[in-house]
Amino acid sequence: MPSKPFLQLNLRIMKKKLLTTLSIMVCFGAIAQERYLDEVFTDSQITVTKNITYGINVNPLLNTNLLSPTFVGANAAQITAEKDSLQNMIATDPSTIPLNFFYPYSVDTTTLLKVAQLKMDVYMPDMSVDTETERPVIVYVHTGNFLPPVINGSYGGSKEDSSAVELCKRWAKRGFVVVAPNYRHGWNPLATGSAGLVTRRATLLNAVYRAIHDIQYSIKGIRLDATAGSNTYGIDADKIALYGVGSGGYVALGYNTLDKQSETELEKFVFGGNSVIVPSVVGDVEGNGGLINLYVDNGMSTEIDICVNAGGALGDISWLEAGDAPMVTFHSAYDNFAPYDTGTVIVPTTGDDVVDVNGPMTFMPKANALGLNNAYAGEYHDDVYTQRARSFFGTDINDAPVININDPLSIPAEGMEGVFTFTVGDGAGGNEPNGTPWEWWSKADLDLLVAGTNAQTGGTYNSDDINDNSLLTNPNMSKAKALLYIDTIVGYMMPRLVKTMQIGDNWQSVNVNELRLDQSSVSVFPNPSDDAVNFRSNNLNSNIESVEIYDVAGTRVSLNTNVFAPTTQINVSDFASGLYIGKVSLDNGQEMIVRFSVF
Repeated sequence: MPSKPFLQLNLRIMKKKLLTTLSIMVCFGAIAQERYLDEVFTDSQITVTKNITYGINVNPLLNTNLLSPTFVGANAAQITAEKDSLQNMIATDPSTIPLNFFYPYSVDTTTLLKVAQLKMDVYMPDMSVDTETERPVIVYVHTGNFLPPVINGSYGGSKEDSSAVELCKRWAKRGFVVVAPNYRHGWNPLATGSAGLVTRRATLLNAVYRAIHDIQYSIKGIRLDATAGSNTYGIDADKIALYGVGSGGYVALGYNTLDKQSETELEKFVFGGNSVIVPSVVGDVEGNGGLINLYVDNGMSTEIDICVNAGGALGDISWLEAGDAPMVTFHSAYDNFAPYDTGTVIVPTTGDDVVDVNGPMTFMPKANALGLNNAYAGEYHDDVYTQRARSFFGTDINDAPVININDPLSIPAEGMEGVFTFTVGDGAGGNEPNGTPWEWWSKADLDLLVAGTNAQTGGTYNSDDINDNSLLTNPNMSKAKALLYIDTIVGYMMPRLVKTMQIGDNWQSVNVNELRLDQSSVSVFPNPSDDAVNFRSNNLNSNIESVEIYDVAGTRVSLNTNVFAPTTQINVSDFASGLYIGKVSLDNGQEMIVRFSVF
């Protein structure tokens, strides 16, 4: 029977008594929380600044003619004049840009270049409570299929996604400055006919390429502010990590590895003797030049310390070279749109092929062979996160999605350090076609979003259809379920980030089993289990009084009272496979929430 994902024991204390804010009581004594590994700030002690403009650039969604190099070449003179004018206004006073540059071409044809302001959100500890002045940065790159929410056929795809906000807040509470930029959309997934494949591939690759430029520009911008400006956010410009999810995973991996123009001229990117990436039109790999690119180099580096992706894939294995940043990957083996192995990206709505790419089963062994992950590889042995990740090494995963070239997926026994594999259960002994179990959404919010999109675009999008289609690739979606996967992402990722970035007071000695995330006075083991689960009080002076168990829908499935012992065992062999929440009451008045899974 396929195993379920390891889900961090997210032990959240619901206090009936006041606990000191200076430490958390763990096991037999008090352990101080450690910045970057633990949440050392509360929700009220972090600030979130929304929609800061970090750049202005051409938005091809406002004039889709610009997706065609032929159109750009035929109108080069007018485009060049408009570009020169725009760059001058951006450099001197962006508020002087005439409104007609912001109107869609369908509304205003007086200009060919149509621009958009690129925005970012910044999450950080409040400077009034945080004494640190040079803080490391995590840049969060959102998902979205390179089209706006709703138009992309989904509930999300922006920096405001529920999981995006959750992760950014968690990192900020650990002491990071978190930057969540949006990026430009636009490609043609529905192109058909004899030229359909060329159009789909060319427009998608250019969408990824533009997104890389946008993320580069946001990073160069905060670096410039930190080194030559007022350091608005109190960052260490030499400590920057990149995290991309879904489509953002493709962007993050491309950002980390695509560093030569020749790498855009591989055979699969060339049609009619020319690459679909035309630097004279869209700019070079550093984001400079190009007729329809307005970015100007500010002299700052685009280097990052570590690249983390949750979903997505690498554009081509040949991009990966010595000198690229270390890598950590979270990937569902049953992702239908990003291969775990080498495979083909398809259009979600039509199933049409787009381009062959490489998943972590292909690229991570090469990354480890190149020594990219030496900073953390081999450091961890006994912690539950690493044990769970390594439990898949040297195993086969059957019934792999058809986008992979192989079935079963024969995971290598060596070289997979840094990969955390999810196999998401459907609750009936099978596996879900689920590549993003960390995502969730509200149907009420989706209804409002669809109504607003229809009003703005004149579209006829149907929120019920979008919701149903989204559930096909994230069955049993819920916030409780998503938070469990986010717990695991944070638990596996943070010590590797700390070790690689060399941050915190004790980074040299950091090991995953030292990680104290949401420490509690209760342990639950084994997790996951298919037989029995043990609950143990870690406080010598407190016994377990009762244990209540709920499924993720909130239905109580077990009640055990009058325990009054340090340990109790509950038989779960009759439980349906899935996620469960235990409410453990201690005789000292504490109530603890523990999470576990049954397979």
